[in-house]
Amino acid sequence: MRRHDTRDESAWYDEIIMAETLAVLGATAAALQLASQAFELVKFLSDIYGKVQDAIDLAKDRILHLEQLIDICKLIAKTSSLQTAEVQKALVACLQTALKLHRILKESSAEEHGRLRRFIKSIKLGIKDD
Repeated sequence: MRRHDTRDESAWYDEIIMAETLAVLGATAAALQLASQAFELVKFLSDIYGKVQDAIDLAKDRILHLEQLIDICKLIAKTSSLQTAEVQKALVACLQTALKLHRILKESSAEEHGRLRRFIKSIKLGIKDD
């Protein structure tokens, strides 16, 4: 009878070891999945940051070009030999459009820059809490 008890005990230990092994494997798989998702999130946030930073730099470049166009329009307006009806008409349209775009870019650039700062600050605060 004692042999029978030993087999039951051995089978019971085998079941415990198997259950623990499966639990460890499950926890490892879950940890790997979590690490993979964390990596994807960091990659995604890094891409967003790069795109927003590029957009801010692009907006600054466009503002600079518009300022240059505005200066050119002012120089043309001051040059008497270029003051024809056709040039004046084109100059007025160009200047109005340039001023409008300049205002829009300045407003959106400042707004986007503020959003980016708040976004980065919230991420940093979230990291500090952990």
